[in-house]
Amino acid sequence: MNLKELASREIVHFHEQIGKWFRGEMSPKEKEEMLALPGFHADFKMISPTGACKSRTGLADWLPSVYGAKPGIVLEVKNISLRFEQAGALLMEYVEIQSGGGMDNTRISTALFVQNEKEQLQWWNLHETFLP
Repeated sequence: MNLKELASREIVHFHEQIGKWFRGEMSPKEKEEMLALPGFHADFKMISPTGACKSRTGLADWLPSVYGAKPGIVLEVKNISLRFEQAGALLMEYVEIQSGGGMDNTRISTALFVQNEKEQLQWWNLHETFLP
């Protein structure tokens, strides 16, 4: 599997997991793994559609407050594309559609992935923007 395929798979997997998190449908083991954020680099930074910034630690601290907070939410990811690739780093772009759970929205995101010393891809940066 090439890096683009690995990054695409990670994007889909994470959105499946965060959807389960928002709906409160995770086993204790899944919850523990989610809170550890193993796929996220220590220097991870996220910029939400509202402009709020979160570090990896900030994301981990925020997650417990939204567990089960959006029953019925469905997350769909589409139009995943590679925007740039260079020496173990990829910039991916995708559209995320959130429906149900009380706040339907669509956002476009760019995600920068880097390979760690074990050659595993990790989220380094995520920037989300609401679409009209």
